[in-house]
Amino acid sequence: MLLQQKPIAGYWYTNIVGQLVQVRALLYTGRRLTCVALEYANGKREYVDIDGWYYLDLALHSPRLERREQARDL
Repeated sequence: MLLQQKPIAGYWYTNIVGQLVQVRALLYTGRRLTCVALEYANGKREYVDIDGWYYLDLALHSPRLERREQARDL
């Protein structure tokens, strides 16, 4: 089953084989999100259209967000 994570600029995601990928930019045509600029931890960059984004099967990987949630629970 595919996870459908919303792309958020600056956030890191983990793909199905454990590679880290960061959303570097969101590209719009008018008001419609059309493309996502990605950068992998190894420096490789690529652009995927929004339909391709949802087929990447990514999980949100954000240690900063996890720390913030843990601090809130204390």
